[in-house]
Amino acid sequence: MKAIRGRITILTDNTVPEKSDIIAEHGFSAFLETSLGAFLFDAGQGKSVLHNAACLQKDLKNINKIVLSHAHSDHTGGLPEVLQALTAKPTDVFAHRDVFADRFRRKNSETYDGIPFTQEYLEKLGARFVFNDGYTEIEEGVFLTGEVPRRNSFEVGDMGGRFIIREGKAEPDSIRDDQSLVIRVEKGILIVLGCAHAGIVNVIDYAMEKSGVEDIYGIIGGTHIGLSGDEQLEQTIAALKNYKIEHLIPAHCTGPEASFRLKSELDIKFRYSHVGLKFSF
Repeated sequence: MKAIRGRITILTDNTVPEKSDIIAEHGFSAFLETSLGAFLFDAGQGKSVLHNAACLQKDLKNINKIVLSHAHSDHTGGLPEVLQALTAKPTDVFAHRDVFADRFRRKNSETYDGIPFTQEYLEKLGARFVFNDGYTEIEEGVFLTGEVPRRNSFEVGDMGGRFIIREGKAEPDSIRDDQSLVIRVEKGILIVLGCAHAGIVNVIDYAMEKSGVEDIYGIIGGTHIGLSGDEQLEQTIAALKNYKIEHLIPAHCTGPEASFRLKSELDIKFRYSHVGLKFSF
């Protein structure tokens, strides 16, 4: 299989460099430029993606595909603005079919926890939804994981109070729609995460299994281990030491403390993520 070359630019993340016109928000979006064309992976909450794209001189009109890692609003809230920037050009939007499921979260009160728009509304703006449940090739050498098997007992995630409505009944929401991007590059595979609700180790294992590649050139994106408890963080770090990972760029929901632990304890080329970060592959 032909290796893909390109560059990722972070458009939305929780942090920004000093003395910059770009803005941060709790969310994630990455602009991928490859020889196959431009892709957008997630769209942030909606406050920053268009502004930051303009500041970073990334023309969203060049996008020919959009990928949604999962339904949460900090990854899907900017989708209408992106579609409008495409001037209603019909654009494939890849997502798990659970992306429009009714889901809620109980903390101090009950709040809606899903994508904040209907499928019909987004389709009027030009979205052409392509739903996948399993490992799917969206371009030669570019894959979506689909549902990731939850095989590691320690990767419990931040599931407290989350539930989803299926066939009129409420059940715990395991966020089955969580999926990641796997790109075949010259030195192995590149994994782009949204939040890795399935667990970063589960995602790595599944990507290696489905691709048949053990060398991981890079992992970039949200890992959620900063929100999933100390025990999961400890066991995740221990597990990551067993893989052949060259670059690690944790973003968004990883959190500053967990990111520092990853940097200090792993023998990996490490970078802190921020809006405007560029990573070539």
